[in-house]
Amino acid sequence: MSEDALLRLQAALDGELDAEGMLAFERECAADPALAAQLARFHAYDRALREHMPVEPAPAALRAKIAALAAPPRRRLAAPPYALAASLLVGMLAGYGVGQWRAPSGVPGDEQALVSAFTRAQIGGQTVDIANSNRHVVKPWLASRAPLSVAAVDLSASGYALAGGRIEAIGDRIAPTLVYTAREHRIDVTELPRKGEEAIAFASLNGLHVARWADADRAYVAVTDLPQNELAEFVGLFRTATMKEREGR
Repeated sequence: MSEDALLRLQAALDGELDAEGMLAFERECAADPALAAQLARFHAYDRALREHMPVEPAPAALRAKIAALAAPPRRRLAAPPYALAASLLVGMLAGYGVGQWRAPSGVPGDEQALVSAFTRAQIGGQTVDIANSNRHVVKPWLASRAPLSVAAVDLSASGYALAGGRIEAIGDRIAPTLVYTAREHRIDVTELPRKGEEAIAFASLNGLHVARWADADRAYVAVTDLPQNELAEFVGLFRTATMKEREGR
């Protein structure tokens, strides 16, 4: 079985395919007996696991640790040094017209929530809800589950590969998150309603680096464990790609 077929099989089992995708997968199973047999085996395994290994509630200590991770941090971290900020302005962001490097006096609630989400996904081992490098697959999957469409741009040629996406809950809002990888590191880009700001703001929180910016349509928050200079490079590439895509439309 090909890797693509296995990914579609897993997505079908996890309920990640939309109605059109599920119909296409059912037609594929009808034309491929081996794939249909594999699907039946997985369904049988799932039933057996549910019958013989009932789900047990997580220990109270583990639930307390997860709740602590989700809680907003109590202290504010200092801004990056001025010399680093100036060098990144000149080197990485020159020509993008992205405003100034600034350190907020405090990290806004959205950023705090998304830093916690980054950490939870890392600890839980499920950084994506849909694992796919094809933006034409990831984009409609997220768009069908969140009120905002997503700018799933291809940056693989620059060393930032699309790994997939997931849905985040920020308070009572549902937001789409794109997940990119670079070497062994990850960049989560969450799209939010625009609040008017356009200049890029950078901050550090709990050992992670955060960037927030906006375009004509919406705001973006990127969280990563990469160094700040690589985050700045990624933001510049992402902004340029989304602007080109918008102009193309």
